[in-house]
Amino acid sequence: MNNLLVIFLIFVTFASSTPIRRQDALSGFKPCKGINFPNEITTYIYTPNPLQAGQEATIHIAGKATVTIENGALYNITGITGFDDTQISHREISFCEAIVTPSGFTCPVKENFDFIAKFVEASSPNDPKNTVKEYLIRIQITNPDGKDLSCIEGNIKISYP
Repeated sequence: MNNLLVIFLIFVTFASSTPIRRQDALSGFKPCKGINFPNEITTYIYTPNPLQAGQEATIHIAGKATVTIENGALYNITGITGFDDTQISHREISFCEAIVTPSGFTCPVKENFDFIAKFVEASSPNDPKNTVKEYLIRIQITNPDGKDLSCIEGNIKISYP
């Protein structure tokens, strides 16, 4: 009986001290500071990680749409400096055309959403060579009337061959 109790106590000790690893549903991204946005992004996962310049990647984005995402909404990706939020790059993509439609849905999006889409990570002849760089980016979903619906920001890594 004592041996069983000792084994049980050892098991409980190791089981309770073993950390439970959860995948970060936002890949390290956080909601943007300073403004409350009506639609929450609950999942933002991209693969591969790091992204490969000039190669295909996959994005999984999900959230809660309390305000309708209209046809013509933009998916804005802005590179920013971490110390003063200065914009260093910006890309506007049609959210409906690039993310919603390839996932098998249509705009307007009136409720919770869960989309998976593929894209090719941009590259140019001016890219650095044989290195991995990290960038701070802000991702916003903006309706055609200019109303920002969602915003997350965080670091991404891009590998340049």
